[in-house]
Amino acid sequence: MKELLIEQEELLHNYETRHNKREIIRLIHPEFREVGQSGTSFSFKTIIEMMSSEKQPSGHVHAQDYECIQLEYSVFLMLYKTAWVSKDGSASYFAKRSSIWVLNNGAWQMKYHQGTPCDEFTLV
Repeated sequence: MKELLIEQEELLHNYETRHNKREIIRLIHPEFREVGQSGTSFSFKTIIEMMSSEKQPSGHVHAQDYECIQLEYSVFLMLYKTAWVSKDGSASYFAKRSSIWVLNNGAWQMKYHQGTPCDEFTLV
């Protein structure tokens, strides 16, 4: 299960996924809520709007130190750390992330996500 949820989590980091409404609907629960790294709150509707307006990035999200905790039969908590890595290789915007994944009609969907700024860490 951990590998599937990591794969889905990382799909949501990709520009191509974030601009594919069908994939977003597959991966994000209709009752989704997020508290972003900036403290801004998002709903399912506002996250789709935000993702669809994003420009092609000049870097990528690096993620590491995944921990997957089963809370209930159909509920998992995913914890990990991220950093934004620019094309020149410099890292910034370090954050601790948490996501709650729920089984909904036979598919795993993210129902909650939060990003919290953290101290710089070594990328592995």
